Amino acid sequence: MNFNANYFTPNQPPLFEPKEALTLGNLFKNLYMSYKGFSNYYLQPSNEKQKALLTLQIYEFVAHEINLYLDLYPDDETMLQLFEEYTKKAKEARKQFVMMYGPVEVRESNGIPFDWTKGPWPWEYQ
Repeated sequence: MNFNANYFTPNQPPLFEPKEALTLGNLFKNLYMSYKGFSNYYLQPSNEKQKALLTLQIYEFVAHEINLYLDLYPDDETMLQLFEEYTKKAKEARKQFVMMYGPVEVRESNGIPFDWTKGPWPWEYQ
């Protein structure tokens, strides 16, 4: 697919809902193409920790996608406001997750031994 910066209509790019965008790997409806007709699996958190992490991932993904859009259209006020909204939501979700469950990244660790080495690991039953 050739990239065409005119793929978007500034101020009104059609967007997927945030959870669907994370599942599909694309926020922008006019840029999404399914892979060989495969359907995607929606993540279903089985506990509060997984739900909090999924919420964080959704907000960070949407903010990142909008950030990429703003690289092309830095004067799009509507998308800039949406970016600020999702950045704020992501920061709050991260703060809540770290407070309740511990670090998401190394930089959030509270010393040695690093907190993330305390179980369970992702492949272990939770």
